[in-house]
Amino acid sequence: MTKSPAAPLVIPGMSRKGEAVPAMQSLQEPAKQEAPVAPVTTPPAAATSTEAPTGRLSSRIQPTIAVTVRLGEARYERMKSWGSSRRVTNQDVIVAALDRFFQLPEHERERAIELARK
Repeated sequence: MTKSPAAPLVIPGMSRKGEAVPAMQSLQEPAKQEAPVAPVTTPPAAATSTEAPTGRLSSRIQPTIAVTVRLGEARYERMKSWGSSRRVTNQDVIVAALDRFFQLPEHERERAIELARK
């Protein structure tokens, strides 16, 4: 059995990083001479406001942080079946539960955590 030569690491005609150019030019516009590139300047920093935003944005617009929640199979199935029968997402169920949890007095929150850990 003969060994074929190894494939080259550099392919002739392939651009290297920073050398890529468009493969085609527009047929509707004639080729333009490139203008000299102006040096990059840093824009002035935006003024920071200490005021809180007045209106509340919808949850789809506000920046969010992704969180992973580990659930037992029984809890997951219960949440999934309840939400699907009412066309409510798991995200909405968890957010509603967290909002309700933080409305509880501190001693009730502690008790709820104890029960959840059992």
